[in-house]
Amino acid sequence: MITVGVTGLPFVGKTKLMELVARYTGLDRIEERIIVKVPDSRLERLVEIYNPKKITPMEMEFMDAGSIDPTEDKVTTRTFSKLQEVDSVVIVIRAFESEAVPFVEGYEKPVDQLKGVLDIFLERDLKLLEGRIDRLKNAKRKLSNIEEIELSFLEKALAYLKENKNFIGFEMKSDERKMITGYSLMSMKPKVVLINKGENEDYEGKEEVLKIVKREEMGYTELPIGIAAELLELDEEDRKVFMEEYKVNEIDIEPLMKEIMKVSNLMVFYTAGEKEVHAWEVKRGSTALDVAGTIHSDIARGFIRAEIFSFDDIDREGSEKALKEKGLIRVVGKDHIVQDGDIVYIRFNV
Repeated sequence: MITVGVTGLPFVGKTKLMELVARYTGLDRIEERIIVKVPDSRLERLVEIYNPKKITPMEMEFMDAGSIDPTEDKVTTRTFSKLQEVDSVVIVIRAFESEAVPFVEGYEKPVDQLKGVLDIFLERDLKLLEGRIDRLKNAKRKLSNIEEIELSFLEKALAYLKENKNFIGFEMKSDERKMITGYSLMSMKPKVVLINKGENEDYEGKEEVLKIVKREEMGYTELPIGIAAELLELDEEDRKVFMEEYKVNEIDIEPLMKEIMKVSNLMVFYTAGEKEVHAWEVKRGSTALDVAGTIHSDIARGFIRAEIFSFDDIDREGSEKALKEKGLIRVVGKDHIVQDGDIVYIRFNV
């Protein structure tokens, strides 16, 4: 399950977003952590075909991480302690005015809010790396070989981050990536910018925001969070009338979840049968052995082969029997790259 941290400057709509997530999930109260079943039309189709006793959709956990506050270091420090735990980050940006809720002074424009949050992320990462490098350099003992390698790598990483303000294009070996992941740097976490709109379709400075989003390789979506939360309280007929009046196309968080999946480089594969239809998330480019390990470590340990077919094929043909007759089920080895939407059976022996 992927964990998502919700943050942003104060008074931008983070609590309202968690309220929307709660209502979308069917909860009647806001909680700090909310688990959401990810909507999946392919899963629904597989359920039609297999009629299983159990259905397990993919899940996503949203966590209210708190504010990134340029005026309150203690508040921001608490937020970072929570963001260390998450797999990806949603940065809420406010793009409407309200006399009842003021902006943080100097951050009235969406582009300034985004720049402010990213600058604080960068400052935190630089301090973390500089602190670790300083401790290694000034250790009162001889460094181990592993520590020498770490020091050399961190110095390169720090220099790159200072110059480029992100790690895009920074080449790392797998062991180096594993090492730096342990620091839970904000610069390494996938991010989605969520524009909290008012009633207007566009907002001032949108082109500048989109340039930053593209440069930083972040996800992006827009949603009138407050209006959407209120609309979810209405019955379907009233909701349709108000959506037309407010010119609102989306009132749910499905587009946001799709962006989170995309920037996190995740895809979905399935296991399916009469007992259960199950959706699993893995990194794009995963092998059949990786997929086996996602299901259970014992399955990966005893891997023999995998039988795979695509969702598109079973959706069209309607049954595994038809797939077998047409030779559409492939038998593959552990190095086979699994594709998004594949249905996978692992043959194993332990």
